Amino acid sequence: MKKKPLIKKKKVYQRVRLSALRTRLVFVFTMIFATAFFFVLFLSYNVSRSFVVKDINIEVQEVLNAHSEEIDQWIKRMVSVVSAHAHLIQYGIKDNKDITSELLSGFSRDAFFSDMYFATASGEFISGKGWTPPAKYDPRERPWFIAAVAKKSTTITKPYIDMETGAMAVSVASPVYDSSGALRGVLAADLLLSTIAEKFSRIKVRGFGYASLIDSDGYALVHPDKRLLGKNFKDNNDFGIAIKRILRLKNGRVDYGPNKEKYVIFTTIPTTGWIMGIVFKKNEVYSTLNALLKNFVQIFAASMIIVLFFVFYFAKRLTHLTEFLEHEVELRTAELKQKVVEVEYLSLTDPLTDIANRRKMQLCLNEEIKRMERTGLPFSIILMDLDFFKKINDTYGHEVGDKVLKEFSKTISAHIRALDIFGRMGGEEFLLICPNTSEAGVLNLAEKLRKEVEKIPLPDGTNLTASFGCATRAKGESESSLLSRADQAMYRAKELGRNRVEIIR
Repeated sequence: MKKKPLIKKKKVYQRVRLSALRTRLVFVFTMIFATAFFFVLFLSYNVSRSFVVKDINIEVQEVLNAHSEEIDQWIKRMVSVVSAHAHLIQYGIKDNKDITSELLSGFSRDAFFSDMYFATASGEFISGKGWTPPAKYDPRERPWFIAAVAKKSTTITKPYIDMETGAMAVSVASPVYDSSGALRGVLAADLLLSTIAEKFSRIKVRGFGYASLIDSDGYALVHPDKRLLGKNFKDNNDFGIAIKRILRLKNGRVDYGPNKEKYVIFTTIPTTGWIMGIVFKKNEVYSTLNALLKNFVQIFAASMIIVLFFVFYFAKRLTHLTEFLEHEVELRTAELKQKVVEVEYLSLTDPLTDIANRRKMQLCLNEEIKRMERTGLPFSIILMDLDFFKKINDTYGHEVGDKVLKEFSKTISAHIRALDIFGRMGGEEFLLICPNTSEAGVLNLAEKLRKEVEKIPLPDGTNLTASFGCATRAKGESESSLLSRADQAMYRAKELGRNRVEIIR
């Protein structure tokens, strides 16, 4: 009987030990969870930081590419316009006296120059804007005149101070010679760098950074701090080393500053060799990440409190809930994907004939133009219009008219290649895009299709006919111009009696 209290004490002791063990296990598992959560938190933050920075850098590169290409096109156009008019003066205007301010103004009317002007080899100066130079002004001593004469061809000058406006400018200058090869003068046009600076002032990426432009020698062309314009950045104590590296690399990213607290992403403008960059302060870019880190810490603290009290109680329920939600998400995602496919198909398909609609054809035509510019392979188009279709509708009704449209679409689709693209542009007008097809090839194809269409019977015992207009795209030709030629060819076929094939070259 005396052993019972001892056994009872042992049971109590075992329960206490089990309770303590459970407490320790809860503590251990909670610490494991906390450690794992903290590790995941740390990893998530760094991954998020990496993605944010990478995403910003990609966006910056896209902005740089777009603006550098635009500037490159500006400069190329300047070179083209100045070269063309210098050629015109050299071979078409034999006497310098015939070069007037009105003539030069007319040359630059459709361009974006600040001014176009001509200086003779004897020192006379004519401005398209009618600007009168100061006394003792000798144009032959100006940078644009010297550069053009030295190179003996159209050239882009280094930046200099424009005497007319007092602003930084670059010029495109081209020498003009007489029939004996002697210099008659130099034709030049100004592009004020303030024009580019105004555009650059609006460049921001997510509200951060500023754009800057330097020439191939490191001289500042565009910068928010106007005191630095015209200065050679290679001599700057703060970022001279970074500029030298930028000039060497041409494209990429360079971190600079005493503590590498800034960085610039840059690219080269091909025609001029200028380098455009967007400069960022890292603390500005990372400010969103600091807010993200704060949110992560708050989530961690709240999660730890919840885990400490409810880890075992909610584990099973949360698992079931997660499985249910994942299943629902998968179902909804599958339904959404199916709807997207259906909507995309409907948006690009003509509902009556089940072929491509006008929107789809315009997209395909644009892609084919890009492909030709990229590969040089030709392509042609055929514009088709059913003859007397209004009469068919008026005589037999729209139901018969719809059947005729369907039969026409079916016939054309059956006699073209798999790579050809056929669609309805509207009403009884259809378009066929023929990749890798020359002028001779498209004429043969159009004639074959015309004969097939002639086989389609109509209710009155006659057969359907259509008029075909062909056009083969010329290099550099726009989409609208190509369609216009095909349309003209089609109307010529109508005027010449219908049921025939015509082409406009």
